[in-house]
Amino acid sequence: MRELVTASRLTAAVMTTMLGWTPGALPIMAQPAPPTVVRAVPPAPPRPRTILPPLRPVAELIKDLQATSFATRRRATRELYRAGPRAAVALGRAARGSQLEVAARAIGVLERMYTAGDLDVVASSEAELELLAESGPRGVSRRARTVLEAHTDLRQRRAVDQIIRLGGVFKDANDNIVNPNSSQLLGQPIITLQLGRGWTGGSDGLRFVKRLTRLRSLLIIDGVKATDQQLTSLTEAVPTLTVVRRGRALLGVKSFSMPCQIQEVRPGLAADKAGVKVGDIVRSFDGKPIADFQQLVDLIKLHKPGDRVPMTVERTIDGQKKTVALAVTLDSWEAASRLQKSPSGRRPGPPTEKP
Repeated sequence: MRELVTASRLTAAVMTTMLGWTPGALPIMAQPAPPTVVRAVPPAPPRPRTILPPLRPVAELIKDLQATSFATRRRATRELYRAGPRAAVALGRAARGSQLEVAARAIGVLERMYTAGDLDVVASSEAELELLAESGPRGVSRRARTVLEAHTDLRQRRAVDQIIRLGGVFKDANDNIVNPNSSQLLGQPIITLQLGRGWTGGSDGLRFVKRLTRLRSLLIIDGVKATDQQLTSLTEAVPTLTVVRRGRALLGVKSFSMPCQIQEVRPGLAADKAGVKVGDIVRSFDGKPIADFQQLVDLIKLHKPGDRVPMTVERTIDGQKKTVALAVTLDSWEAASRLQKSPSGRRPGPPTEKP
């Protein structure tokens, strides 16, 4: 009995020490520890792709494309891809050679380079593929065209990026500035591309325009370098394309052709500020009679933005036709873009063809 009492006291002492509970008292339950909050860590951004230099000269790698050893050919293919832009021209020459197997391997490397993430690699390989498609031997030309057509969407997205980078302005049917690569417009027809004073691509940059097979209208403002031969080449490459030339000055109206009756006045631009109204028939501009819309366009081309020009319109007032004299200060195409970007600027209305 004494041993049982001693054991009972020992047990009570241990529980008092461990749980803070004494015999005869209600036990105090230990509070659970607060849950640990594990915050999601966002994934690290992808690392930029690095083009490693080849281990051997490009000419030696090109020669190895015709080696009998499969391992040698495969190693040369990998190193040529790693060579990046400086291998592109050599690959183009190899594709024009007399050995069909070497040509096929060279185009295969160019295609792999074309789908790379490095813009310089893409540009160099695309340029060679285009040359091969246009002027390479028949079989090689067909293969190069197949490669380009297989990546049409990728090709157009990159062309749009390049054109925007060079100062081109894309517009939708409502004359709003848009990005054709946005999720809402991707894959849809591109209504208008405007090349004006902000265009830094020169005539060489028109090669990017040629890649836009979904482009419907190209608006070229005076001052942009583009020969008639280059524009003809564009329309041959993109049969649905309409090329329109305009002067630097802008009136900001849409009109019927004959007579020159105003269909729409662009808010905030020259015609609107001068008091031109929808329904007006333009009778003269800068003292010269106007018979149709094209005459108005041609006369505006003779002026520059900021010029103040007199014009007369025929307007129906209280059922009677009256001649109204106006003075308009011409805007620029860049002013139209600034107006749209301004938070206080009024948004443009329906589709317009503005002289």
